[in-house]
Amino acid sequence: MGMIKLPIGAIDFFKDNQDKVFESGALAEGSWNQEVQKYIVEYTDSKSALATSSNGTGLLSVLHALKYGHGYDDIFLQSNTMYGMKTLAISSGLNLAGFVDCELKTLMPSLKSVQRFVDNLDSPEKSIFLLTHIGGWANPEIKEIANYCHQNNIALVEDCAHSLGATLDGRHTGTYGVAGVYSLYATKAIPVGEGGIVIMQDEEFGDQIQRYSIYDRFQQTQNFGINNRMSEINALLTYSVLQYLDDIIENKYLIANQYIEACNRLGIHFFDPTADGQRSNLYKFILFDDQAFNFDQLNTKTSPVYDYSLGNDPEDICSKHICLPIWYGLEQKEIDKVISEMEQV
Repeated sequence: MGMIKLPIGAIDFFKDNQDKVFESGALAEGSWNQEVQKYIVEYTDSKSALATSSNGTGLLSVLHALKYGHGYDDIFLQSNTMYGMKTLAISSGLNLAGFVDCELKTLMPSLKSVQRFVDNLDSPEKSIFLLTHIGGWANPEIKEIANYCHQNNIALVEDCAHSLGATLDGRHTGTYGVAGVYSLYATKAIPVGEGGIVIMQDEEFGDQIQRYSIYDRFQQTQNFGINNRMSEINALLTYSVLQYLDDIIENKYLIANQYIEACNRLGIHFFDPTADGQRSNLYKFILFDDQAFNFDQLNTKTSPVYDYSLGNDPEDICSKHICLPIWYGLEQKEIDKVISEMEQV
């Protein structure tokens, strides 16, 4: 955790405004929550948003709304994702129907792999697909997958824990399904410490998610919900950092461009952050294994995005990619060290 840094401007903004929270007496459900939600709605071009205590509580609220408010019974995930997605699926009370295979070239499922999985479902129209955008990239076939899900009455929910700020052809992750949920956890691409943000494209569904978090109100008639809200101090810190969201990403591209130059010069296969309409937020910088490059000889690296698979892993994704250090404020001497090691192997 020690490597996580925030822009000085974000820290200064937080310090300049923190006393106002205490002076207002509104430690919960105040103006900074509203500012966070307004910012994200405008940034992603969404209909509505809700700031939550975490990505997990945000996702659980969406799954509960679909189960108890819309009659969905089953859920399926992709094989290459966090174990916590399986935990959430089971905790939601939905029936976990299985896992969609992923491809090494993207670390994510293709439309064809989704279709193959759905063909074996008894009642796809009662199913939810919880899709994860991996490593800071949008799933390259998210538009096609979203259209397919819509045509088959499958509820598409986007786990955007890695992908705040990532776009495909200018469109943000989280805007293709019924909802998308970002993570603000301390190690994520846009780090705050804790927190999540749900974005919705349907106003009625957005209202259900808002009501989910105020389940204890006197005029509440929705019989599912829990307090998943973000505190005002957390919301202020979140807003402080969100103002520098693109600055954080731009800083990562300064690092990535040095890695890209080295990879191109050395013939090392990497996941291009800007190819085919992508604007990755560079949560990870991903190298793919090939005969000319031995991961074991590279000392300064981070782990694979995931070193396990929840389902089948026919392309051996877990052992055929690795990530290089990349985070806001990474010192040049560390970047030079990584590139020097790449040149030696």
